[in-house]
Amino acid sequence: MIELVIGLFFLVVVGLIFIAKNREPLFVDKDREESKQHSEAYQRTEMNIPDQCEKVLSTQHIREIEKLPSVIVENIIDGETVDIVCNEVHERIRLDAIDCPKDGQEWGHIATMGLIQLIGERKTVKLERHGTDIYGRTIGTLFIYVPEEKRWLNVNESMVILGYAWMMPSFCSHLPPQRKEN
Repeated sequence: MIELVIGLFFLVVVGLIFIAKNREPLFVDKDREESKQHSEAYQRTEMNIPDQCEKVLSTQHIREIEKLPSVIVENIIDGETVDIVCNEVHERIRLDAIDCPKDGQEWGHIATMGLIQLIGERKTVKLERHGTDIYGRTIGTLFIYVPEEKRWLNVNESMVILGYAWMMPSFCSHLPPQRKEN
């Protein structure tokens, strides 16, 4: 009898794990459905950034990005936090002006995978520092160069455009007016 109970318990647990891993998330509105379509389209490509992320940067802004320090992404913590190495100094970066679900929260692993898709680990990116937060992390904007398209991509904005994060207007006061509008 005990073997039957253990066997049934095992089957239930395996079934629940299978369902949890293979369930499709429910979308409650059209915008979320569109975000899902953009995310899926992006995941099918290598580093071909979707048209939605294309921003026309002025020549001046491109020069400003190229002057920023180059850093290496060491580890991606979640959809808004990365560890970097700059001149052999390790630093934790909190992506500026965005917020997203954390690991352990619903959609948290999706946000993390979105950031991994955008920048990956061991990639060189440009870092624009904006200060530190109450936890001692550097607040920053990351830019990655897309050689196939010969342009710089604002990672923070792309996370919002692709539906992995949302913008936090209350944290944009330090940005110049033209960047607030984007």
